Amino acid sequence: MDIRPEEGYFCTELSRNLRTMKALELGPDWLAAEMPPGYNTRLLEIQRLSAELKMMGQFGRLLWTVGDELADAVREAFVALKFDVASAPAMPTSSVTVNLDGRRRLLLHVSQSGAAIEKKSPDLARLFQMLHEVANDDDRIVLVANTDPATPPSRRGDGADTDAMKLLRRLGANLLFAPTLFAVWTLSLQDRERARASIERLHAQDGGTFELR
Repeated sequence: MDIRPEEGYFCTELSRNLRTMKALELGPDWLAAEMPPGYNTRLLEIQRLSAELKMMGQFGRLLWTVGDELADAVREAFVALKFDVASAPAMPTSSVTVNLDGRRRLLLHVSQSGAAIEKKSPDLARLFQMLHEVANDDDRIVLVANTDPATPPSRRGDGADTDAMKLLRRLGANLLFAPTLFAVWTLSLQDRERARASIERLHAQDGGTFELR
């Protein structure tokens, strides 16, 4: 016997909760003073939790977006890790520059596509251009991709074919899947120094797919 509440019940409850939150937000300034004891404490807790959920949702984009929205989430992740994310107006929005120190940089190109990376992918052509026109000897070129973003990360395929990986290694460029960066951000919530150390390893790695260890 199925004793689970019907789907309509959850929809009704969700709608009711959303209306309640809207009413709280639209209430007049003096409303809190008129409410029973405990109202302010509960209201502040709801506001705190709402802010936390919104913040986490911003980083959740690392799991399912591509293009400019993913690039924005990548920038926010590195800022959260306390790295200097440089602004470069002349660079496309798909490019993110992360200064590790006064000398070393990560030059990231964020893929506009959710398709698997292939040797003839425009993303690899962009990496080649960055390597010869932008990078210096202390920089590391990184391709950030979210392949098959409609599928949960644990069920995704390799994300790049053999020929593409061979080319990346020849270029000394790294492939950073966005869910891996999400895992680094998650790690930073418990151990920021270890998370930052993983970014140092990303810079040190000389070509190939980066994995969190």
